[in-house]
Amino acid sequence: MVHESIIGKHPEQERDVMLYARGLVKSFAMKSHQGWRTVEQEIRAVNDVGFSLGRGETLGLVGESGCGKSTLAKMLVRLIEPTAGSIELDGEDILSLNTEAMRQMRRRIQMIFQDPYSSLNPRMTVAEIIGESWVVFPDIVPPEKREERISELLHQVGLNTSDADRYPHQFSGGQRQRIGIARALAVEPEVIICDEPVSALDVSVQAQVINLLMDIQRDTGVAYVFIAHDLSVVRHISDRVMVMYLGEIIEGGPVEQVFEHPQHPYTAALLSSVPVQDPEQKGRRVLALPGEVPSPMNPPPGCKFHTRCPYATDICRTQAPETQGDMMQRGVRCHHTDRLDFSEYLEHIRARATG
Repeated sequence: MVHESIIGKHPEQERDVMLYARGLVKSFAMKSHQGWRTVEQEIRAVNDVGFSLGRGETLGLVGESGCGKSTLAKMLVRLIEPTAGSIELDGEDILSLNTEAMRQMRRRIQMIFQDPYSSLNPRMTVAEIIGESWVVFPDIVPPEKREERISELLHQVGLNTSDADRYPHQFSGGQRQRIGIARALAVEPEVIICDEPVSALDVSVQAQVINLLMDIQRDTGVAYVFIAHDLSVVRHISDRVMVMYLGEIIEGGPVEQVFEHPQHPYTAALLSSVPVQDPEQKGRRVLALPGEVPSPMNPPPGCKFHTRCPYATDICRTQAPETQGDMMQRGVRCHHTDRLDFSEYLEHIRARATG
């Protein structure tokens, strides 16, 4: 069942919506051995996720490793098929497209992968990597102008024209990610899914890539779904943000509202644990979470977060919370939102934002 409150009944009335997902579910069948028996279990990696992405907007998606972020990213470009739900790109249902129609649709929606070391073909030159998509879409750039266009793309992502004849192993991780960005831009997409594009890079290189993505968005109007676990990066680049836990969106809204006034204990815990450089804040309070993230093979009943939540009550252990509000405007899944106050844990976040 799709809950309209997750994404709003008519988000297109408020923004020029480019990408619209409703009720996305992805389940995997897993076999486990219990004594002499083999038991098949269903793992729900993504559960009832919905959102809307405006034209030229950046939607951040944060959460711990294993929460379902990358699975969601791959569903959005149909690298894996959803178990349920729908995905519309500019009003067209992409899940109903056949193979050839989906290939044509990928001209409009591209992906930047997490690992710059394994996402590039080591046997192809940079020019071949960038120009490979023009074999499928020959009308984008005429053959006689492709060399010039490759030079333009390399310059756009901060590389040299002379790099076109080199191979991926001759570049650093940050440079390889720039090549991946140039490859995505080669088809002039309207939406790019960024699956943790800076997590494998050094901090100084991360800043360069993030600034590059923002410059490209300013110049081209492309929209991003930006997936990361680094909250400071998400805050810097995103217009809106969704927080994911065990396959579900538990809080969402405009990035500044979520970061300054979190309504879910998990969001507050993530924010309170962000490292700070100010030595005077070393003694700040951190909202610590006990235990580990439960296994998706055996999720807890009720609220999935209740096993780690310091505010959990009996209702949390037995009844899953409904979504309150609209995750694109301001929404949360929690039974006790109205009575929670996280201000004492978040003073350093607000001080750094205003200072």
